[in-house]
Amino acid sequence: FCLDELQQLFDYLVEPTEVAAIIMEPVQGEGGYFVPPASFVQGVREICDKYGILLIFDEIQSGYGRTGKMWAGQNFGVTPDVMNLGKAIAGGLPMSAIVSTEKIMAKWLPGMHGGTFGGNPVAAAAGLAVLDQMEEQHILKNVNEKGAYLAGKLEELQKAHPVVGDVRGIGLMRAIEFDHPEDGSPAPEIWTAVKAQCLKNHMITLNCGVHGNGMRFATRLNVTTDELDEGVGILDRSMSELGY
Repeated sequence: FCLDELQQLFDYLVEPTEVAAIIMEPVQGEGGYFVPPASFVQGVREICDKYGILLIFDEIQSGYGRTGKMWAGQNFGVTPDVMNLGKAIAGGLPMSAIVSTEKIMAKWLPGMHGGTFGGNPVAAAAGLAVLDQMEEQHILKNVNEKGAYLAGKLEELQKAHPVVGDVRGIGLMRAIEFDHPEDGSPAPEIWTAVKAQCLKNHMITLNCGVHGNGMRFATRLNVTTDELDEGVGILDRSMSELGY
């Protein structure tokens, strides 16, 4: 259905030759931590190829191992024309990057692309150190193992608390959704109460989703089982204290 809607835009509303690029998150971040079917991501790639449109993946939140693969797009067997990277790339130092093919990047002439905080030796050294740590600590292996463990813990939480209407995600990019048990409608007010109670129990939380009723779990990539147990335990206790 979503691919049909995109195709109809080109059939009736937008001239494909006027579209330079389609930019998308291969796995949605702020929008709710939704993992699309592989057929959707592959279908967008096919539409871009059909009309000569560049496909840009925003991998700032989902990239660098967060989903269990180095790049989220690899989960769907899709290679974009351009990738935007950030967050984990330099282990906390301010750094981002644009990655593309030599042919595309050659279009940038000297001086066309820059900024106040451009590339610098310190951030570059940190970026290299991060890549070393990814390999030495077997980060991708840990993300897949701990991600599966976290998914199981969240499914147990869903069974114990009727207000948890959905559990979703991939790797260590997980979310739960707070809904009204009687009709399944979004319950942002329940999330707000749970957030405050978690803070009283010394845990900071962060929501996501267009309705503000999702809670995201984006732990450090070398997280331990004990840390996951502690965090989920605080959430479980906080919800019970509120009668949810």
